[in-house]
Formats: sequence, structure tokens, C-alpha cells
Amino acid sequence: MTTAASTKSNHPINESIKMNAALVYGQGTQVYPPKAGGVYKGDITILEHHVLQEIGKNSVIAHDKSKLNFVSEEFKQTAEKLRRPDVAIYYQDKQGKSTENATVFPFSRAKDDMERVVAGLKKSAKELGMPDMDKSLDALADRSWARNQDIRQNIRAEKDAAKEAKTTVNKAEPEKSVKR
Repeated sequence: MTTAASTKSNHPINESIKMNAALVYGQGTQVYPPKAGGVYKGDITILEHHVLQEIGKNSVIAHDKSKLNFVSEEFKQTAEKLRRPDVAIYYQDKQGKSTENATVFPFSRAKDDMERVVAGLKKSAKELGMPDMDKSLDALADRSWARNQDIRQNIRAEKDAAKEAKTTVNKAEPEKSVKR
């Protein structure tokens, strides 16, 4: 998904970048420079001097790593540890004006999808003459997202507990087999 102004970045796409894109995202992958004012959402692969970002099937943006500012050092470290995390990269300031450097934010496809659905519901509510629905829909979306995150956290905690229990059992078993 891309929203961009028509001006192109002056950063060239060399053969090394194209080879890396083909290795990570498959043969035939097209590599493009970011556009001024662009907003890019998708998974990334961090290379030595570039960050490749999948924006569609066989389409990758090659970001100059020196022009990326992660929203926090903690998020940067998390993104570097993950295999291919989803991120949003904005070549815009907070007012939506084009910038040469970009800010890198965490991105959730599920949350993005939910926000699109809510925006559609708001538009439909206005068309049906239901002007007070915006706040209600925002509150419902926020509560649904919080509930979703709570459920995911509980699932992770249960998996971690099961893994810990299995590790504890596996550590205890060799001791039993040694005794005769």
C-alpha cells in the first residue's frame, strides 16, 4: 500500500539491491526507490545499507538506511531481531509535508484493516444521517482492539507457561533414567 507524491527520490537502485530483493522476495521482484512524501506499509528486511520493504506481490521499495529514523530505539532493536517485521515508513512530517528522511513506525495489518472498516462504517453512518456515530465507532474499535490484544497476550502467556512446564519436565526426566 503506497500513498506518494510524484517526485522520486534521488537514490539509485543498483544490482546488489536487486539481487538481495530477488533472494528475499523471489525472482522477478521489482525494486523501486521511495517517492517523496510516500507512505509505505509492509514487511521489511534489513540489509547493511538498505531496508527492503515489500509493498505488494513482487514489488519492493529500497530505502536508504541512513535516511530512516525509527520511532524509538527499542522498536529499532525489536525490528532488527525479527525476521521480517511489518512496519510503516513515512516520508512525511506530522503535518503530512514531504520529508527527505523517513520515520519508521510499528505496523499491524490487523489494526490497519480494522481502521479501514471503521472508516467505512463512519462514512455509511454519515450517509444514513447518523452524525453521532463517529465517537461510538471509535470507542467500539478501541475496545475491540484492546480485547484482541488481551486475548493475544493471554495466549502468549499460556504458550510460555506450557513451554516452561515442558522444559521443567524434560530436565527432570534424565535424572530419573540415571537412577537404577
